[in-house]
Amino acid sequence: MSSSNSYGNKTDNRAVKSSTIPLPGACRACRRRKVKCDRLQPCSQCAQLDLVCIFSHVAAKRKHPIRGRVVAKARETDSVFPSSPPIPTTPPLGSSVSLDDDDIEHGGASQLRWQGIQGAVGSDYTEEFFVALIPDFEQLVYPVNPIISPDEIRTAIANRQASYEDAALVYAFAAVTTFLTLTPQALHDRAVAQTNDLMQRCLESHRRADLGESGGLMLEELPVTVKRVMTCIFLEVSMMAFKRFDRSFALLREAIALLQTLKIRQSTSRDAHPEIRGIARCQRLYWEAYIHERFLTIAAGYPSILPSLRSGVPLPDLSIPPHIDLGFNRLIHLFLVMDEPFLEHWSAQQDSREAAPTINSQWIETKQVQLDQDEVSAANAEAELTARGQNGLTELQHTDLFVTRLWMRTLVWQLALSHGLLSSEPRTNTHEGLSLGFPAQRLSTQLRSLVARLTSVASISAQGTGILQKLFEITSTIADVMALHAAHGQIQEDTRTRMEDFVVVVQFLIGFDRIREEQRGYLREKLDTLRQLYSNTGTANFFGKY
Repeated sequence: MSSSNSYGNKTDNRAVKSSTIPLPGACRACRRRKVKCDRLQPCSQCAQLDLVCIFSHVAAKRKHPIRGRVVAKARETDSVFPSSPPIPTTPPLGSSVSLDDDDIEHGGASQLRWQGIQGAVGSDYTEEFFVALIPDFEQLVYPVNPIISPDEIRTAIANRQASYEDAALVYAFAAVTTFLTLTPQALHDRAVAQTNDLMQRCLESHRRADLGESGGLMLEELPVTVKRVMTCIFLEVSMMAFKRFDRSFALLREAIALLQTLKIRQSTSRDAHPEIRGIARCQRLYWEAYIHERFLTIAAGYPSILPSLRSGVPLPDLSIPPHIDLGFNRLIHLFLVMDEPFLEHWSAQQDSREAAPTINSQWIETKQVQLDQDEVSAANAEAELTARGQNGLTELQHTDLFVTRLWMRTLVWQLALSHGLLSSEPRTNTHEGLSLGFPAQRLSTQLRSLVARLTSVASISAQGTGILQKLFEITSTIADVMALHAAHGQIQEDTRTRMEDFVVVVQFLIGFDRIREEQRGYLREKLDTLRQLYSNTGTANFFGKY
């Protein structure tokens, strides 16, 4: 018999009442997490996080330590799983692998022990727990990641007990959906711990799927499917939420390696790999990795290796709603502005040892014009869609496109600044993006208009740390420009309007629970500096309390 808690985890009734007699040593979960264990059964740490609390038998030291560990390991296995069958050479379908601290310390990779499926692949979370996440996934995750459909997620949930591949996908879907759809008020240690637990289970199931569903040999063909690629990408997004860009990059590179194994870029007909159901989804999968890789290049400096697809945006796909198809295609068009020279210029700016082609004002102006044209094209495409009686883009999609476009304008402006190509009074026939005041003159007004239009904070929070990073970059750049103008006495007549726009945006970000504390402190410092610089301009009342 088992009972379910509010998060869908099943808890053994025998473990509800803690033993009052301390057990020798810490439990496995506390040893792995490196936290203090009160050695009760279950311990308070495991009880709080609904983890399986297992205490291992600690064997006495022997004169022959290597042989002693092997014997102790065998005894430990028998004491924890007295009815378990002998350890098989390859794991049976429906089992899971664990590696305890002693294994890690002594390099005992051969000491892997197979437990029941409940430990990693299926039963600790109920089917109802996963199914309850599908509406949030469909509304807030799928529109900007239209690869695996909600119906496919339902099928994987039903099959997760029999398939490592499906189990990995389901855990990844649950991790990314749980974290991206939590309201700021719901972000707490328990939710973070649960997301971490889901990611760990996903990785374990994903690695088990490497061996094939029958537990095959490593010499067999690598199993490569759309599900496995998207499992990596969902995990990559989840890791970025925890600021683990290194792990995100590693997972994304695995996804790219799987993509290249499928030879997606070379697929020019419907005679593609048999695991790919439709060339359109195949193309969307490629562009998804392309977009994520370029963001990581800008955000964390990791290199991009994927070229753009020669075939362009994905073929039309009647299986997805037209507005989702349009929104994803517009995002592709936007990231195509971030071409190879763009990345080379950016990498060279971050590291002077990097070689890059010469940058000039014409290149800067061309990029700003491309972004202007993208804005117009996106609006026209949506108008054509609604004229046909279809739904327009959702607020989530609008926010993603709008902020990404402003972020790219900021990046281009920063490149121009670093090369001394900006002017306080540019010629009348040049793009305003070559003006020193461009961020304060245009971007702050557009950013405030976005904040004013938002009907739900979910349009920001559901996109994780990526959009917050973009907003922070834009806002801090605007602050620097406004401080520069004030320091040089270049306060214009519309200063009050610009300052009001900026303060509204900064106060919105400071009050946003998902922004990091060091970023919040940085923005407060910027506000305080501007308050002092603009103290004699009649704008002091805009600052208020922050």
